[in-house]
Amino acid sequence: MIRTLFGIIVFSQLALSCFAQTGTDFQVPTVAGNVAKAPFPRIAVTDLELHRLQGALEGNDEWAKRVVAEKIRAADKALGRKLTFPPSGGQHNQWYQCQDCQLALQTQDATHHQCPQCNRVYSGEPYDDVIYSRIHRENLKAALAAAWAHALTGETKYAEYAAKVLTGYAERYRRYPYHTSRREKNPDGKKHGGHLFEQTLTEASAFAMYIAPAYDLVCASGVLTTEQDQAIQQGLLRPMIANIGKYKVGKSNWQTWHNAALIAGGGVLGDASLIQRAISDPRNGFVDQMNVSVSADGMWYENSWAYHFYTLRAMILIAEYARRMEIDLWSHPRLQSMFSIAPDYAMPGGLLPRFGDDVNSRVASVKNSLEFAHHANPDIALEPFLNTRPTWDSVLLGRTTTGGVGGETKPQPKLFPAAGHAILRTDQPKNLSSVMTFGPYGGFHGHFDKLSFVFFGLGKELGVDPGRARSQAYRLPVHKNWYKATLSHNTVVVDKKSQTPAAGELLLFDPSDKYNAAIARCTAAYPGVEHTRLLLQTDQYLLVFDDLQADSNRRFDWYYHNRGRTVQCDVADAAVTRLDKDYVGLEFIKNAQAGTTSDATRATFDLQTLQMELTLDAARNTQVLIGDGVGSSVLERVPLIRVTRRGTSARFAAVLEPVLRGEQPQVDSVNWMEQADGSILIHVKGNQVNDRIEVAPDLKNIAFNQ
Repeated sequence: MIRTLFGIIVFSQLALSCFAQTGTDFQVPTVAGNVAKAPFPRIAVTDLELHRLQGALEGNDEWAKRVVAEKIRAADKALGRKLTFPPSGGQHNQWYQCQDCQLALQTQDATHHQCPQCNRVYSGEPYDDVIYSRIHRENLKAALAAAWAHALTGETKYAEYAAKVLTGYAERYRRYPYHTSRREKNPDGKKHGGHLFEQTLTEASAFAMYIAPAYDLVCASGVLTTEQDQAIQQGLLRPMIANIGKYKVGKSNWQTWHNAALIAGGGVLGDASLIQRAISDPRNGFVDQMNVSVSADGMWYENSWAYHFYTLRAMILIAEYARRMEIDLWSHPRLQSMFSIAPDYAMPGGLLPRFGDDVNSRVASVKNSLEFAHHANPDIALEPFLNTRPTWDSVLLGRTTTGGVGGETKPQPKLFPAAGHAILRTDQPKNLSSVMTFGPYGGFHGHFDKLSFVFFGLGKELGVDPGRARSQAYRLPVHKNWYKATLSHNTVVVDKKSQTPAAGELLLFDPSDKYNAAIARCTAAYPGVEHTRLLLQTDQYLLVFDDLQADSNRRFDWYYHNRGRTVQCDVADAAVTRLDKDYVGLEFIKNAQAGTTSDATRATFDLQTLQMELTLDAARNTQVLIGDGVGSSVLERVPLIRVTRRGTSARFAAVLEPVLRGEQPQVDSVNWMEQADGSILIHVKGNQVNDRIEVAPDLKNIAFNQ
């Protein structure tokens, strides 16, 4: 059967129409000037929401009772331990690694921090200061738990504890030295630092998540004297908001958290100007953030699920605090789309593609967030993805759970043109899923990974994007030279260098019943090089075909990283004792073996219960290297293969076929030929496979014959 893709243009026009949904029709609300006269609490909870929580404590639903009572148990735990305040502000976790081993340190005590590999013990600044940061955060969490316990029970002891924490920090905030995440102390002209924490971002999140709602919940408790109330306002709330507000960042997750702090501060301080600024400040407020920082698909611009969810937490606070002050921000279409997008990306096991600075984000990460989106707009079909048992948020928002809703729907192949992701999914027997990334560069938290892909099958993650180190090793060589670099991704490195920041373009997307296919091109990652990649996925395998055209002789390194214990390849039979010193990132590859061939290449990745069979086309003087690279840390190893070809052009055809242990692979070979009209015919052959894929001369269309 031959299928030509005459309908793709129509499909693409429909997909691209989502770019028109800019949110410009959103009516920017005007904040009433009488916010200062509103009774407390103003932002943390409404009377109805508090009534629901208190009702759960007295009700018959044991699960709901348990999740609400947990706040009281957390408060009791805090009251039972000594409250201590560190001598100075905290520092960023990026400093809590061994410089030599590039591994996270293990805390021995407050002043001793040991590397798990070389056993070196670190003390003093900045290592102790990272622990200070943790203590500050635990103190603030405890204050909020106590404030909630008071709101739920009316018991004064809880309000007194929260007040003790707030007054303690009011006494210390301005006395703590101003410092930055770069370890600068009292730096002149630096706007991004803080007193309690090392940067305005961290201070803003602490203010919005803990300090403001804790103050809001105890302000009317009667435990604060007028002097104490003024001390908290003048010593903590106002100077902290002033510090956060002085740094305007624009398109950044920092600014979103700044806005969360500004709207929270405006609410509890009764300052309508702060609230209005958080919403509509040109280039910085919520409205501009929605229009500039969120794609038409709903993806946060950094194209990393970790930072999508991190920013979404701030967006929830902004919209919820606004709602409780009778300001509607939930109606912005981009905000709704930030919630609904994640389930469409779900891979087997609920894992989300690990693009950019991410670790292991899952659809479950967004379940609690979806409560708020569902509450704001019940017409959006989010019920299948909500928690099936009561949570704090579901009780607070009044959603009745039955324990039988849930049951996530089966994700479908889908294109997100603005975010730049093409998701391919094929059904039984292997339930294969792959995602190619071709969209805009994600900035600081983005990677040089254009036209890279991830691959899942047989219920497991197979083709790996490394994300970032669990320990947030942003300052260490392993981050720049491995995690962010091109060679750690499933794409092509040119002339041993990482890509420059770039965006690609989608040429084709076809979610056929028999197969899924996507073609994308990038011309900006390497000046003078045009890279076009085809992914075609059947129910048995994933075909990866790359066409590279250059303006001069180049070196092309095709990389693939796959989960497993080992990788074996008969061609790569000689141990490599010394890797290129001028090839940045190779220092992180271990157990390397290499060889040269002009024949087709087979490699096997061993995953214990299954294996990944990689079949590569033949080409003259092909160099093959196998080994293992870095996973979530330098201790976790991920097997890899690198295939090197040279010239003014290069083509690679590879088939990835996961096979259960004990079963035989179906694919024996893959080859291609250029036909007289310039089209390319790719042939995938085996005992039960005889597939022909014809790629048009302009590489923008295909015909599939199975």
